Amino acid sequence: MVGAGPGDPELLTVKAKKIIDSTDVIIYADSLVSPETFSESRAKEIVKTSTLNIEEINMLVKKYYDEGLDITRLHSGDPSIYGAINDEIQFFNSNGMEYEIIPGISSVFAAAASMGMELTSPGTTQSVILTRVPRRTEHFENEELDILASHKTALAIFLSASNARAVTEKLIKGGYKGDDRAVIAYRVSWPDQKIIETTINGLEHSLFENRINRQALIMVGGNISYNSDKKSYLYNPDFTHLFRKSSKKS
Repeated sequence: MVGAGPGDPELLTVKAKKIIDSTDVIIYADSLVSPETFSESRAKEIVKTSTLNIEEINMLVKKYYDEGLDITRLHSGDPSIYGAINDEIQFFNSNGMEYEIIPGISSVFAAAASMGMELTSPGTTQSVILTRVPRRTEHFENEELDILASHKTALAIFLSASNARAVTEKLIKGGYKGDDRAVIAYRVSWPDQKIIETTINGLEHSLFENRINRQALIMVGGNISYNSDKKSYLYNPDFTHLFRKSSKKS
């Protein structure tokens, strides 16, 4: 199981690239992973999964596995974040199948890079929360967006572009103001990438105006919404640690 990153094939890890290029079979999320990711692969079998359910995918993997082939299951971003890999892992374990998980660059970090910013910053926040606003999926009361928003830490909201009104309502309920800055990061690192600056109240309109209802992150809070001029302690000349003494004259 390989993390294919946010979209740009040059953002694959070296290990992921080696595996993809030398594999026998590629099974990939065609709605999220660019074919350019495996354009140099020697794979003889390439299977799209957008029309398949998890049982069909697992049985397909087992078929190739039983034939003694190397199989690469490509997930967008990093498989550990909304990758739905638990179902696959349980299937592999129950069938005694060997596997390895290769991490990938998540869209949240590619978005921060495109925005030219650090998600954690002195004076704003030292934490980042990755979450979503569920519509048809399971709800967790202690993880409702208004509760998470009340911390005012950096928030990266996945899979919620089609539910923007609920996002706005919950952020305001959590203590944000309607004119607080928000960012929509659409198809980060793809050729048609968009980084849209808006406000909490402007989320729904900005998404509608740009015809975006999927493949977008909504980012608010922390250094995204509240800038700070406070400097980091890490490289402060007066900050000492195991490898560096203070440069301050006594």
